[in-house]
Amino acid sequence: GLETAMEHIRTLSTLGRAAREDAGVKVRQPLNRMVCVVPVAPLGTLSHAEDLTALVPLLAGELNVKEVSFLSSADDLVTLEAKANFRTLGKKFGKSTPLAAKAIESLASKHLMAFERGEPLAISVGNDSRELDAEDVTIVRRASGNMIVKVGLGYFAAIDPEVTPELRMEGLAREVVSRVQRLRKDSGLAVSDRIRLAVSGSEELEAAVHAHREWIADEVLALDIKVGGTTEKFHAVHSVEIDGQPAGIAFERAV
Repeated sequence: GLETAMEHIRTLSTLGRAAREDAGVKVRQPLNRMVCVVPVAPLGTLSHAEDLTALVPLLAGELNVKEVSFLSSADDLVTLEAKANFRTLGKKFGKSTPLAAKAIESLASKHLMAFERGEPLAISVGNDSRELDAEDVTIVRRASGNMIVKVGLGYFAAIDPEVTPELRMEGLAREVVSRVQRLRKDSGLAVSDRIRLAVSGSEELEAAVHAHREWIADEVLALDIKVGGTTEKFHAVHSVEIDGQPAGIAFERAV
């Protein structure tokens, strides 16, 4: 059961990363939520649901989202649209094929979803009514609302791409941590060495460091963090870019 659940998580992670790429949001930038659909078992219920629930924190951490939820179907995530296949429709409707194509294009999303599940679907042109076959229709999925949806093998992964001011500040704080960790490594500090840290930059960047000062300190082993102002007392000041913004980072080993 755990192996099956892990396969679900791997697939959703791949789709989620693709959704983030489509949204143009880097993985270090936290997002609020992800909504998922996984293929159901033959009896219509998800097998090993408890194992899957236990692995949700792993998926949330991998994709840097605050909340992961599951839906039993993708009806609320996508809207379906139909495009007619004139070649096959011509054999059924003859000269009325253009009218049949218009009827197909006006089909409601809920009817197309039922059609995908194997339920019959018919259209009427004048007095002529005929059932559609799968090859008569190409179904196109479009995301509902502002969610970015990726689909594959019956799985759906939808990412909410909105970056609120709070999420933006957390993302900047994560970028600061990433840059400081690299500078620590490049400078030859031991993993356990404590430091004193100074960060300066734009008003937005400094506000982010202030807001997440304690978390940043824990991550980079800083005994204290100076935000803004001069960094003259430090031996070396590194001029860097953090999320496209110029910034200064200085640190020294704490004795």
